[in-house]
Amino acid sequence: MGITDGWHCFELNNILNMQTLRGNILEIVRESNEPLMVKLLANRGLDTLDETSKEEFFHPSFKHLHDPFLLNGMDVAVERILKARENKERVVIFGDYDVDGVSSTALLVRFFASIGIQVSYRLPHRVHDGYGLKKHFIDELAEKDVKLIITVDCGTRDVEAIKYAYSKGIEVIVSDHHAVPEEIPENIIAILNPKIKESNYPFSSLSGSGVALKVASAIAMRVYPETYEKVILEYVDFACLGTIADCMPLIGENRTIAYLGLQRLEKSNSSGLRKLIEGKYKDMDADIVGFHIGPRINAAGRMDSPYKALSLLLAGEDKLDPILAELEDLNTKRKTTTEHFVKHALEVVDRDRGILFYDSTEIEHGIIGLIAGRLTEAFGKPAIALKREGDKLVASCRSPEHISIVELLEECREYFVAFGGHRQAAGFTILAENFEVFKETIERKLKEKHGIISTKPKTLRIETNLDLTEINPDFFKTLQIFKPFGIGNPKPLFLIQDFIPVSIEYLGKDGKHLKFLDKGQKFNINAFGFGEYYEELKNREKFSIIVEISEEVWMGRKKIVLNVRDIVL
Repeated sequence: MGITDGWHCFELNNILNMQTLRGNILEIVRESNEPLMVKLLANRGLDTLDETSKEEFFHPSFKHLHDPFLLNGMDVAVERILKARENKERVVIFGDYDVDGVSSTALLVRFFASIGIQVSYRLPHRVHDGYGLKKHFIDELAEKDVKLIITVDCGTRDVEAIKYAYSKGIEVIVSDHHAVPEEIPENIIAILNPKIKESNYPFSSLSGSGVALKVASAIAMRVYPETYEKVILEYVDFACLGTIADCMPLIGENRTIAYLGLQRLEKSNSSGLRKLIEGKYKDMDADIVGFHIGPRINAAGRMDSPYKALSLLLAGEDKLDPILAELEDLNTKRKTTTEHFVKHALEVVDRDRGILFYDSTEIEHGIIGLIAGRLTEAFGKPAIALKREGDKLVASCRSPEHISIVELLEECREYFVAFGGHRQAAGFTILAENFEVFKETIERKLKEKHGIISTKPKTLRIETNLDLTEINPDFFKTLQIFKPFGIGNPKPLFLIQDFIPVSIEYLGKDGKHLKFLDKGQKFNINAFGFGEYYEELKNREKFSIIVEISEEVWMGRKKIVLNVRDIVL
């Protein structure tokens, strides 16, 4: 039995219908006197795995990566790429403007250069070009006598552009991971996509950078048959970035890629990556990508040009300081702008609709996905945020786990200029004249498939309830075994009932955060974002807290930290 699912779905021992301070509902997954390890295994469906699968989960290694030649078309793709090397043909990697696309591009550009391929790259601008390969790129590359284009994190839907490339004497290899439409490109060397129909590949949830890693792996097996494992491990950190930042489930092969990549980050071949995390993290977990590296790389494509992010991954040590400073500024702008529009969206969106729509002429094109994501998180419904641009609207969509937004879009494809995406994240461009009828159609399709979608609180799934006396260094070591955490393997949450604080104080100077002291002062208990509840909590003798458990090191000493995710009064 392999690891194919995330959280194990079994009969719950108890459901607590308690509304929290943040409006969430708590769900206790397991109340028992079993050891922590037993609870965590059962909650993730790992208790029934065979020993081989358990080894893959707890001790991921290179041997757990699947044979890249299992991807349909990989053999002919490798043959064509090596022919380009032999003939000294010009090859272009065509990527995307998000972290997955940028890291995929950096991975193959670096690897191809290392084996003597004449390689360059192109990235689309989010506003001026939109997603995917376009004819104007083909015209430019034809003039430069490019003979081969390899797409990364895109290409599966680019039928017309690839047909045009063929007419210009340019061959194309698609490497992608997005949903596969009915019509796919013809006149093509290969489509390397684990979601392709009749695929022989055993894992369909790779990221775009995961597929790019497979391309590099297959070539390395031919070029370096004795040492290809050592070679490919030098590029796994780039695949790790895309896998985590693109919110791929950290199960199966993705878990292996993330695990190996996080180990590699501090000694990355990319001076930019090393500099970005230098001295900032003692503990290499997926959060370093999700909350630190990813947003800064994404900020370039959202607020300016993705080439600024790619330059970070490709540049030498002497050119990094101005690049890092600019990315930091763009990320700050991204955060400020996002909060402004999130606030407005929450005020004006029609919460009674099955799908939440928010459109604006003023919103930055690059943050519409963030707005849609925040609406879905707030109301548990599909959300579509749109930027009005003349006679067109450009949209980004998000949906809860149980609803496939890309399937709904597929049923409305007649209205779109272009569309594509994944189960929970997608996008489209539509003429303004078609927008109202599209809204009616997609809401009708949603109701046919899922009934009436009502606003419901987010559910926090709690591993178990704990007493503070149970938390110690051995307890923390047990948690660490399950890293890296992410989708499919969530970071454990614990309920501490009837917590009696010795004191409650503000944390920081802006009054936004709190810190609690426990009776024995054994832990740092931080409640980020709970400053507004100071008076209410101060007047209570006790309350229950939902916490994540981590560790910090100060002056060489380790201390367990409880980060409060929510509070029940």
